[in-house]
Amino acid sequence: MYKYFGFALFIFSFYACVPTYEKVHEENLRQVDPKTIALLRGFHGEVVRNSDDWEKWRRPEILSYYEQYVFGVRPEFEPKDFRKKMVKYNVLSIDTFYVHGVPVLHKEIKARFSRRGRHLNAYYALFLPLDVKSPIVFVGLNFFGNSTIDTLKSLTQTKHYVMKNEGVKTKGHRVTEASSGTKAYRWPLDIIIGNGCGLITAHYADFDPDVNTGFFDGAHRLADGSIHFRKSNAWGSISAWSWGLSELQSYLQLEEVTRGSKTAVIGHSRLGKAALWAGALDNRFDLVISNNSGCAGAAQFRTMVGEDIEKITDRFPYWFARNFQAFQGKDTLLLVDQEMLLALIAPRPLYVASANLDSWADPKGEYTSLYKAQFVYQLYYPEVQFEFNMLKKREQMEVGPLAYHLREGDHEILAWDWERYVAFAKKSLSSPSN
Repeated sequence: MYKYFGFALFIFSFYACVPTYEKVHEENLRQVDPKTIALLRGFHGEVVRNSDDWEKWRRPEILSYYEQYVFGVRPEFEPKDFRKKMVKYNVLSIDTFYVHGVPVLHKEIKARFSRRGRHLNAYYALFLPLDVKSPIVFVGLNFFGNSTIDTLKSLTQTKHYVMKNEGVKTKGHRVTEASSGTKAYRWPLDIIIGNGCGLITAHYADFDPDVNTGFFDGAHRLADGSIHFRKSNAWGSISAWSWGLSELQSYLQLEEVTRGSKTAVIGHSRLGKAALWAGALDNRFDLVISNNSGCAGAAQFRTMVGEDIEKITDRFPYWFARNFQAFQGKDTLLLVDQEMLLALIAPRPLYVASANLDSWADPKGEYTSLYKAQFVYQLYYPEVQFEFNMLKKREQMEVGPLAYHLREGDHEILAWDWERYVAFAKKSLSSPSN
C-alpha cells in the first residue's frame, strides 16, 4: 500500500510543478503571423514601451520562463573566489605553425573542476593568430573531440561516447586515431585564423555526455553529486553545454593575449541551441551565432514544421527541464516562442543561419524568429527595420546588428557559413558601439 502512495505522491509532485495554462495572451498573438508582436506584451498584458521596460521587467520574466519551463535553471556553482578554488588549468602542449602564411599559436589546456570531492576534466583547444593583438575569438563546442578538428598530434582524443557520423572513425561509439582531423572542415582555420581571428573549442561531452544516464555524470554530477532529487525545473544538457561555453569564455579572460578580446559564441544544431542559451545568460559574449539550431533553437515552435516539442522531448528528454515535456503536442500553449530567446541577446549582434534543404530545422521558422526579434532590437537601434521576405538559397541579409543567411544544402556547418560569420564578426565587433 505504501509503495502505491509513494508513487501517487511522485505523480502529484510532478504535475504540481508544471505551468497552468491560463490564457495570458489573446489567441491571435499565438499565431505564426510575423506582423503580431507578442514579444512586447508581458505575460499579464503590460506593454513594453522602451528599452528600460525591456530590461527592467520584460526580459527578466522571459528569461525566468525559459529557465523554469524549457532549459532549466543553471546552478550557482561558485563562491566569490570560485576561479581559485574550483578550477585549475594545466597547459598540456604549446605549438606554433602556419596557416596560409599566418603564424598560429596553439595551446591545449586541461581544466580540472573540483567541488566537494567530485571532479570534472575538460580539454580546451586554443588557436590564435600570433600577429594580431586581442583578436576576436570564436567560442564553440565540438561534437567528436578536439582530435577531430585538426590533424595536430597534440590534440586530445576524447574518451567520451560519440554518436555515429559519416567520416568519423569510431569503435563502439568511441573515436579512434583514424578519426584525426575528420571534422576539420567544420572548423576551417584557414578562414578563421587567416582573417585574424582566434578559436577556442572543447568537446561538448566534457561538460555533459550526450547520453541519457540520469544526470549522474558531467556538470550535473559536479553540481549535484551522485544522489540527488531533481526538481522539475532542474537544468538539462543544453544548459550544461551552455555552462561549458561560459567556462571557455572565463578562460579567455585569464589569458593575457585574449583578456581584451571580443568573443563570438557559435554552435551548430543542438550546440546552436546551447550557444543561443549561453548568449542569453552570459552577456560577456559580444556576438551570438546560431547555425541550423532548429527546434528549441532559432526555429518557431508554432510553425509545426520539422521537429517539434513532442518529437524532440521523446528523443532527447534530458536536454531540457522536465517541465518542458508537459508541452508535448501543446506547442501553442507555451507562453514563449523563439523570437523571445533571440531577443534576450539584444542589443548585442546576432546571426542566425539556415540551410535550404534542412526542413527538420525549419529555415522559414528560423527566419521568422529573427524577423520578430527585430522589434526588441528597434528599442536600441530604431534604424533596424526589414520586411518579412524569406531569402532564397545562397542569399544573405545584414541589418545593423542582425544577420541571416540561407546556405544551399543540408544540415551542416561549412566554409561558406564561416566566411560570412567571420566577415560579420569583424564588421560588427570592430565598430565603436560594440
